Amino acid sequence: MSQKSKIRFIHDVPTTETDIVVQRPFKLERDEMRRFVRLEITSPMSLNKIRDTAGNFWPQGDRHTIHGHILNISGGGVLVEVDQQLDEGDVVIMRFTLQDVENLDWVLGLVKRSDLDESSYLVGIEFITREALVDLFTRAQMDLLPAHLHDFNEGVRMMLNKYIRSQRRIAASGNNHGSR
Repeated sequence: MSQKSKIRFIHDVPTTETDIVVQRPFKLERDEMRRFVRLEITSPMSLNKIRDTAGNFWPQGDRHTIHGHILNISGGGVLVEVDQQLDEGDVVIMRFTLQDVENLDWVLGLVKRSDLDESSYLVGIEFITREALVDLFTRAQMDLLPAHLHDFNEGVRMMLNKYIRSQRRIAASGNNHGSR
């Protein structure tokens, strides 16, 4: 499969529009109460708590890793299925891949809901910025956080920049070979 056929661009679509078109393999869920369109995807992910609701704090996310699957994603957050309970108010860092193109690492999230569904938990996680942590953490805790924590939009931007740089290198090497 060529690299080009694996690339999918995901962007926010205003939900005030009457017609929204999404190309396969995405299933679109539209809800008038939501600010963002949700894309139905299935993708493995992992997360680590950096602070729980009891106040325990792991600035490097070095608590055990929880594995799960993304069920849907939007510009505002993700719905994930995990086999361990998370509590509303837990702050997490997430790692996942969108469309098997690039990994997004160290994405910050705030657990907004967690519901038991048979043998697993459905967890709604809102993407948050590092600046939002100022309201949740003490100054001393903020100083202990690694510099590479970032929000979802920043992660997507970094992923796209990396892709663009790689495409420029490929184009430049193709031009060099063609001039021989």
